[in-house]
Amino acid sequence: MREPKLFAGARLKRLRRELKLTQVKMAEELGVSASYLNLMERNQRPVTAQVLIKLVETYELDLSIFAAGPDQRTIFALREAILDPVLSSLAMGEQDIRELSEVHPLGAQALVKLHRAYRNLSHTAAGMSEQLSDEMPIGGHNPKEVVREIIQKNEGFFHDIEEAAELFCDEVKLDRHDIYGSLTGRLQHLHSIRTRSVPQTVLRHYKRRFDRHSRRVILSDLLSPHERSFQLAMQIAHLELRDLLDEKCQNPDIVQAGSQAADLYRNWLSSYFAMAVLLPYNQVLEQAELYSYDIQKLALHFDVGIELMARRLACLRRPGAMGLPLFLLRFDRAGTVIERFGAQSFGLSKFGGSCPKWNIWQAVAASPDPVFDFVQMGDGERLLSVAFATRRHDPEALGGSYSQITVLGCAASRAMETVYGRKLGEEREVNSSEIGPGCRICERKNCGQRSNHALTSHSEPGAGSALHGLGLLGSIWDGL
Repeated sequence: MREPKLFAGARLKRLRRELKLTQVKMAEELGVSASYLNLMERNQRPVTAQVLIKLVETYELDLSIFAAGPDQRTIFALREAILDPVLSSLAMGEQDIRELSEVHPLGAQALVKLHRAYRNLSHTAAGMSEQLSDEMPIGGHNPKEVVREIIQKNEGFFHDIEEAAELFCDEVKLDRHDIYGSLTGRLQHLHSIRTRSVPQTVLRHYKRRFDRHSRRVILSDLLSPHERSFQLAMQIAHLELRDLLDEKCQNPDIVQAGSQAADLYRNWLSSYFAMAVLLPYNQVLEQAELYSYDIQKLALHFDVGIELMARRLACLRRPGAMGLPLFLLRFDRAGTVIERFGAQSFGLSKFGGSCPKWNIWQAVAASPDPVFDFVQMGDGERLLSVAFATRRHDPEALGGSYSQITVLGCAASRAMETVYGRKLGEEREVNSSEIGPGCRICERKNCGQRSNHALTSHSEPGAGSALHGLGLLGSIWDGL
């Protein structure tokens, strides 16, 4: 059987533009003529195996960016958009979606952004409980969504922040056996700032507060040792990376969205710096491969929480030293996706809850053990998902805390590189649990757990209908 030809003109052109190369220059480096490169970029010639090898050797690329099909995240978003009544009259099919995403990726992303803006503006009239007027400034730019999109565009990885964290650790000679002591010493000696713990009732909803007048960082007494170090590293980022953070906030999308987006983005980047300080990139990558991405063992090895460890694993995207392509999702108790990023996109409805048939809801906050399984989406894509119930502090919640679900996962084709995939076995992969992207856009027939009918279906929803709210960002990371 002949292997299918690879037409990847859009990806090849995007790569050349990212490298800031002319067609003549790239053609010279690849050993082909400029006219042949032009034909490949216009999908009039396939990208040959020889060209692929030369691309990998010359630019140190991950071959998967060419082996993969069109951006699945964009495809899922397009599917949801065309099911909207305002676009359904176009009668776009699956092939139309894939061609648009592959041949005109920027046009596909533009359509997705326009649909999201439309949905954000129209949901209040549709009876949604969220008050968008408090979330969205004039012009329709939701600050939280803008930050989310930038994070996802970067696959959760920020090279310049990683470098800043590594330089910082080298400069302070960070003691891995006493990170908290190293950080408090840095604040005291360089910034004349002392650290103090106070009861959570004093800080109320905050975990950390910086008092400029008394030169003190005040921490909640309910924080665990690694959480205290994390909060101090965040504060150091605000103090010592001010120029870098200001530069990052000059992103045109952030500027257009306003000061709230800039504050959210600056806080997220500070959190990223703190994560990189506590969990050094190269050490985490080495141990992740050694332990086959066993999150519990890795969390114990680095003495951090499960959620922070999962985040770090999803951020291992450094060119030339990439980890397993992982995605991360976080759900609230209502089943709404409140955070998502990572290398492997995942088909969940942006404006609704997730599938009730997905076994992640079996994760219990009182249990440290993960719930994992192979799942299959409606388009046949198979994924490995590993779910943990994590607890978060809330002084006003019953018991002083509440639980959320954190999911780490990857494509089934890479699952056997993890301890979870090997435990399930290849037979389970073939017989994956069939789930959907949320009842509003799921077209699976005869589902006994459907709570809402699909937009393209005339069937009645099942008993026990549920409210489906907007996917809010919530607190992007600890410290917001």
